[in-house]
Amino acid sequence: MPSKHLNRARVYRPDDVLYERAQAAASDVGSNMNAHIIEFLRWLVGDTDDLPARPAKPVPSTESGIAADPADTADR
Repeated sequence: MPSKHLNRARVYRPDDVLYERAQAAASDVGSNMNAHIIEFLRWLVGDTDDLPARPAKPVPSTESGIAADPADTADR
């Protein structure tokens, strides 16, 4: 049976904690992961100058209860 989706699925592999935090952040601004990733990609390739919205405060990690330090993930 052919796919019912317009576009084929793409695979990316963020770590579990980052993914959970990103889902929470997208939800906090009334969005979802798919919409946010597509809007980021549109910004990345220059189709728009507007980055997708993000929450006013960092989303804490469920493991530590504190927001991740951006310097910890700078090389990823």
